[in-house]
Amino acid sequence: MPNKQIQIHEDPEIGQGRYANMVSVTAQNRDIVVDFYSLVQKGEEYNKGELVSRVFLNHFTAQELVNLLEKVRKGWEDMKYNQVSEEKK
Repeated sequence: MPNKQIQIHEDPEIGQGRYANMVSVTAQNRDIVVDFYSLVQKGEEYNKGELVSRVFLNHFTAQELVNLLEKVRKGWEDMKYNQVSEEKK
C-alpha cells in the first residue's frame, strides 16, 4: 500500500498547549480516559485546580501512547544521566 499523507488542521489555541501538573487515568469498557489538571499551590497546600484537557483513547491507542512515553522517558533519562556522567569526567 502506498504511503499517503494526512493533512492535519491545528487549532492555534490547542496548538499553544496548556500546562498540566497532575494527570488522572480511568478505564471504561471501550476507552481509556486521560484527564489533565493544572493545580495551583498556595503555601503547603493545593487550593485550586482546573481540568485543562480530557482525552478519550481506545485501548490500542492507549497502549501505543504508553509505549511511546516509556521510550521518550528512557531517552531523556539516558541523555540527562549520561550528560551528567560526562561532565564529571
